[in-house]
Amino acid sequence: MDNNDFAASKLVEAIRAAFPEDAAWVDKQVQAQGFERTEASYIWVERFSQCTTNYLKAPDQSKAGSHLGLISALLGIAQRTNDSAMVRCIDVAYSENLMFDMNEERKKQCWPLIPQNLKTLYVDMWGGMPFMRKRGRRAK
Repeated sequence: MDNNDFAASKLVEAIRAAFPEDAAWVDKQVQAQGFERTEASYIWVERFSQCTTNYLKAPDQSKAGSHLGLISALLGIAQRTNDSAMVRCIDVAYSENLMFDMNEERKKQCWPLIPQNLKTLYVDMWGGMPFMRKRGRRAK
């Protein structure tokens, strides 16, 4: 197991411990894609990002906030300890997939709920988007 796979499996363990019911849903999603629940940790984290997105769409701000809070805290720890493999996993598998299938108006409503460190990763990947602007501000 390489460093990236190890980081992803550590992330999956932390998520699984915090959100066992959501982990069971993610397991089913991953298995439906043809993977065993113990393999393809990056895909597992991507599906967890979709779970968070589903709560944002619901909207279930409490559950979404809990997900975002955990991932943000784990990202903060990884950044402080220079765990580049964990930062990469959160970046590539979680933040890049967050809100992927949401319409622009819903993204605009949810954007303020995203912790700053996850916003930074998101913007680094996708760039500035219209939904990120505060209401009433015009683009220059």
